[in-house]
Amino acid sequence: MLNLWRLLKLVDSLSGIPRIGWVNAGVKNPETVAEHTLLVSYIAASLAKSMGFDAGKASLLALIHDAAESVTGNVARVVRDRMGLSQWRMIEASIVGELGFSNEFDEYVNLKSPEAIIVAVSDKLATLIRACQYRELGYGTLTLVENYLNEVKGLLSKLNNSELSELINDALIKCSGNQGSGEA
Repeated sequence: MLNLWRLLKLVDSLSGIPRIGWVNAGVKNPETVAEHTLLVSYIAASLAKSMGFDAGKASLLALIHDAAESVTGNVARVVRDRMGLSQWRMIEASIVGELGFSNEFDEYVNLKSPEAIIVAVSDKLATLIRACQYRELGYGTLTLVENYLNEVKGLLSKLNNSELSELINDALIKCSGNQGSGEA
C-alpha cells in the first residue's frame, strides 16, 4: 500500500538536494534535483507529444527518473562507476519501488519504450541546457557541455526521427556555439 507521507517526504527532499556536477563546477546556488526533474518532465512531455507518443507516460517516467536521489543524494558519476552500474541500479530500483514505481523505473533504465528513450534524451538535454546557461554566467562547465552534447547526439540516434533531431541539433548549436572561448 502506498505510504503518501513517505512519498511526500522523499519527493520534497529533492528540492533541497543540489546537483553535484554544478557544485563541483563551483556554481553558486546550483540547480536542485527537483528543478532538474521538472525541466526533464516538461521537455519529455513536449517531445513525446510532438512525436505522437504518450506525453503523460513520458512525464511520469521523467518524474521518477531521479527519485532514488531523495535517499542517495545526487552522487557523482565516478562513485556510481566505482560501485558498478548493476549494483547502483539495484539500489535505485529498491528506493523507487518503495514509491510504487518499480515497473516504470525498469522501463526507463532499460529504455523499453519510445517514451523511456525520450526521457533519457530529455535528461541529458536538460543537463546540457543548464550547463550552457551556467557557462554563459562564467562557470567552467565547458567539459560538461561537450560531454552532454555527445550523449544527447548518441541518444537522438535511437529516436530515429530526423525532424526532431534537426530541431534539437539547432538548439544544441546555439547552446554550444561559443566553445572556442578558451575556457579552462
